[in-house]
Amino acid sequence: MPTSHDDGTPIAMLDRVASLLDVFDARQALSLAEISRYSNVPRSSAHRILQGLVQLGWVERQGAKYALGLRMFELGSQAVRQRRVPEAALPVMADLHRRTGLTAHLSVLADTHVLHIERFGGWPSEDNRWQVGSKQPVEQSAAGRALLAQFDESDWPELRYAMTSPYGIRNRAELDRNLATVRARGGVAIDAEGCELGVTVVAAPIGGSEGGNRFALSLCGPARTTRVEPVAAAVHSASWAICHSLSRVPHNGARQVRAAHRTVTPAMIYRTGETTVAAAGGR
Repeated sequence: MPTSHDDGTPIAMLDRVASLLDVFDARQALSLAEISRYSNVPRSSAHRILQGLVQLGWVERQGAKYALGLRMFELGSQAVRQRRVPEAALPVMADLHRRTGLTAHLSVLADTHVLHIERFGGWPSEDNRWQVGSKQPVEQSAAGRALLAQFDESDWPELRYAMTSPYGIRNRAELDRNLATVRARGGVAIDAEGCELGVTVVAAPIGGSEGGNRFALSLCGPARTTRVEPVAAAVHSASWAICHSLSRVPHNGARQVRAAHRTVTPAMIYRTGETTVAAAGGR
């Protein structure tokens, strides 16, 4: 009976590739004969697959031997970072929620949307659009625009301008103006009822190599009572706190972050009157 390695289906080919890559576990470099023997893949097939992996950068030649390529290490590092970012963000988010009373979200770019993957706070309590696991269009959300502002246009996902409120981003010209404002604020994006009526959101990217330009931190609160400027300062400093926690590299900004953390209080965050903050957003 033929084994899965002998089958010519795409699944069998993936099985062979996985078997070849698995043999490098705890081994530095291997000859073709060793790879074939350890993986139980015929030598001719192993050679053909290895040639393709070399072209992709997943495997590299070292004389007569093969070793894992830099691309594999890059992918592995990205996987580790994607776990590390939420771990580093959670205590900062908890502190941010405690100090401001606003709901903190950690979001990640997911194709044409941002995906909320962590949350501290209970408001809005009955709206599924703000729960962990929910998505929002990247161009309509503060988190999404904070991320877009960092990218070259060639790296943008396809934008559909699917408005979720009357005050959303309608077209490319509006988006360009909004992103120019985001960059002028040092990367902080403000959405005043553009994603949802009654909700103001302030977001900042978690930059640096650890953030991978894919994660954003945000605070959301009622549009009528949320004061944008202190919220923007709090989110910006908190995003840098996460970034420096990940990199563990001393930076003058870290002292500024701690100082900013000490100065923000709930009294600074909320308006006592009925004045809205809509004009500060992306309308």
